[in-house]
Amino acid sequence: MGLLSSLIRREAIPYAPGGATAPAPFGVRSTRPAGGSLVRYLPAQVTLTFAGRLRRVISVRVLDARGINHTVTARRDPRNAARVVVRMRHPRAGTYTVRWKVQAGDGHSAAGTFTFRASRR
Repeated sequence: MGLLSSLIRREAIPYAPGGATAPAPFGVRSTRPAGGSLVRYLPAQVTLTFAGRLRRVISVRVLDARGINHTVTARRDPRNAARVVVRMRHPRAGTYTVRWKVQAGDGHSAAGTFTFRASRR
């Protein structure tokens, strides 16, 4: 196996010393409202539930179509270390983009985006 193939293989397969099982992939398991959904009324909060425990919330922004950030707080749920609860201010009907960045329990960072629409305030 050449050096380039060896490097690619190491990047593609997580290394687990001593034959231990490699960690499961980390990412968003679900959101409320669901990504891509149309909700009748805009919620006062948005939740993101991840596939594993979070170490910390780096940032979450809930942006309207004009780019105005409606996030008041974004914190881990004290009852579920895999969930982030985002409280919003001055919500209006319209399209929202949620941009998030968190640190997983094993220390690596993950980021993503999803959108939803609200037809009423």
